[in-house]
Amino acid sequence: MNEKNIHGRIFKKLREERGYKLKEVAGDVISTRTLTRFENDETSLPIATFEKLLKNCDLVSLDYLAYYVDNTELEITEFAKRMQGYIESGSSEEIVNECMKELKKSDIKFAERLDILNFMQLIEWNGRSELFEENKRIIKEKIELTSKLGWSEIHGLINLINSASSDDYSDEYIDRVIEDCFQNIRFENYLSNLFNVAYCNLLISSLSFLSRNGYYELAETRCKQTLNIFNEQSFLIDKLKYYIDVIEILAMVYLCQNKKEGIELVNKVLKYRNTLAENINNPLYKHKRDISYKEFCKVNKTGIDIEF
Repeated sequence: MNEKNIHGRIFKKLREERGYKLKEVAGDVISTRTLTRFENDETSLPIATFEKLLKNCDLVSLDYLAYYVDNTELEITEFAKRMQGYIESGSSEEIVNECMKELKKSDIKFAERLDILNFMQLIEWNGRSELFEENKRIIKEKIELTSKLGWSEIHGLINLINSASSDDYSDEYIDRVIEDCFQNIRFENYLSNLFNVAYCNLLISSLSFLSRNGYYELAETRCKQTLNIFNEQSFLIDKLKYYIDVIEILAMVYLCQNKKEGIELVNKVLKYRNTLAENINNPLYKHKRDISYKEFCKVNKTGIDIEF
């Protein structure tokens, strides 16, 4: 499988709930020792092998995917659970203080470093702290030295790129990330589609970085390539959402260059977001629509009014 330390424990829980013994599931596919190592998150397995193990449990990939989504809380650290409680109570100050305490520990795990990065972005903390900057540097260095990104690393990189400037990453590096996303966004089965979501989010963040930092020509090229890839992926989860996100980035690229064709794309994006805001009773959709409208108006120098 593509990811180590993410599926083993969940598969073990599923196997035990269905009453299957290690020997029954391993069968003639792998040894019970290898299966034990996998369930202890000590090794990973090829997807083809994993699907054979599912078959020995009388399951298909879609069954596992549904079970995985319902049981991902197994992957949440105790520290993350505690921080989520503070978020629900609206206590940003407690989150900052707790994160600082955690970063001062000598035995802090990489997963907790990623949690801290995520929570500081969630509360949109704008303060300055050497602890938080050092945490970013450590995460950045580890990810850059990793040849194959795992689930946690992908989301860590998304968080880093979302707040990064051209001083943090070069356009060449971001372009390599985009190319890696292109290679990994594909539909092989429902399990691979789970990873597509992570790579799509990383791709959107990378395209936004190029637009935000003025790499307009590269951003336009990569946006168009992304749309073509999405068109080829009939079973991509949330395909329309990602499609609109890319159209929005491309519209910003055009407006920043004073290109009138950006207005047509802007109107399409805003019509879509307005439809969601009017038909779904969720303030987040209205907030997203309003933010998009303000950002478009800020850079629109074409002399053409935005209408939707």
